[in-house]
Amino acid sequence: MVADNATRRSAAARLASVFVAGCLLTVLQVQAVLVAVFAGGFEPRTCGEAAGVVGGVLVVTAVPGTALLVVLGAAFRPFPPSARDRRGRWLWAAGVHVFGTVCVIGAVAAALATRRQGGLEVDHLLFPFGGACHALAAAFSLPGARARTASLAAAAVLAGGWSYVVWDANRTPSLGEWIAANGVDRALLRVGDPPPGYALDGVGAGEDGFGASYARPGAAGLHLSVERAGHDTRRTDRRGCPVPLGETVRCADDGGGRLLVRYGHEDGLERWELVLRRDGLVHTVAGDSSAGLPAARHVLSTLRPATDAELAGLVELPMRR
Repeated sequence: MVADNATRRSAAARLASVFVAGCLLTVLQVQAVLVAVFAGGFEPRTCGEAAGVVGGVLVVTAVPGTALLVVLGAAFRPFPPSARDRRGRWLWAAGVHVFGTVCVIGAVAAALATRRQGGLEVDHLLFPFGGACHALAAAFSLPGARARTASLAAAAVLAGGWSYVVWDANRTPSLGEWIAANGVDRALLRVGDPPPGYALDGVGAGEDGFGASYARPGAAGLHLSVERAGHDTRRTDRRGCPVPLGETVRCADDGGGRLLVRYGHEDGLERWELVLRRDGLVHTVAGDSSAGLPAARHVLSTLRPATDAELAGLVELPMRR
């Protein structure tokens, strides 16, 4: 019984050390790939070039990776029996390294094949996953059919868990999930009806505010932003007119509770904002053409809570996980 307990402790220590080594090797390989790809401004233009970079990195890191595992193979005895001599340790280490590397490559390929927003959204889980792959390969060399069966079962669970994580990271969330995950205040989600000839072109939201764009063919667009009163830290006078800072600022009462703010520059360019403060919110429509002022007044005069259909574009934006 004492010998069995010692063997179990040795196996657990070995698997834990292989897990840590696998995490480090995964970090090394990923960082080496990034350096090889982007050093000197090199950008692979084809899948073949990218595969060549990855293959070169794997070859270069194979020797130090295997050597690290050889050290571990000699550090804890008597497990596994096949790693008790030098040749056995190198074969064992090579097998663990190859399986772990192939496992990580498969995981990255699966994530990239279903990625959203052009990025790998599960990269923070890749390194422990690489460690788990290496540890499973080492566990498969444990003596006894029970150990191998447990290793295969753990591998199936790991593959299923990774598949779920990749699916969950790349699925399109519901609008409610997106709003809750990003900490958006629903009270800020307000839009005005599109003026004649305009269409709601896009929306964006965060913890601090909401924005909506209105587009019209052949004309400058408008942008509506909604924030909590006091969020804008710019200095203002009693009317709410911004204090000039490097540009000319002219303010005028636009009627209906609106404030028209015009910004001028030495080069003659001018932009404007139409501001409406109501119910603790600051609604601002911005543009750069005086022809858009009637349309901006229309937006502010028809403000209302945005519908789910108008907010549908939010779910295509990055979401916190």
